[in-house]
Amino acid sequence: MSSRRSRETAYGDLVAGLLDVRRDPATQRFDAELAAAEDDGRIDAQTARVLRWWQRESLRSVVEHARLVVPPTLLALEQAAEGAGADVETAAASLARVAGDEAPGAAGTAGRPGAAVPTDLEERRRRMLVAGLTRVRREQ
Repeated sequence: MSSRRSRETAYGDLVAGLLDVRRDPATQRFDAELAAAEDDGRIDAQTARVLRWWQRESLRSVVEHARLVVPPTLLALEQAAEGAGADVETAAASLARVAGDEAPGAAGTAGRPGAAVPTDLEERRRRMLVAGLTRVRREQ
């Protein structure tokens, strides 16, 4: 099994590679339109240079953002998927206890004939809401 750091590094390499090989026809079109405007005298060379600079900086910042954000996000999704299995087992154990099954975590409790599956969880929800409240003392 690989470590968290090695997985994140692998995702980082994958994202960086995908970003490095991307085609960018919009930037090519931007450069062509800017060059045409410069040739026609609609824009001076200094302005064209500044616009080109900021357009490239904008692209660099998006690429850097993706390189920083996507790998840890992929890792978090992977870990969430792994945790989902444990959550299902916990839910199955809860259902088994509520249904009166002696074996917590037993799969298929809801589908067994005669299994007591709760149909109304209203009372439980009400208790959970009250449990989360904080008592406030009134000053007299």
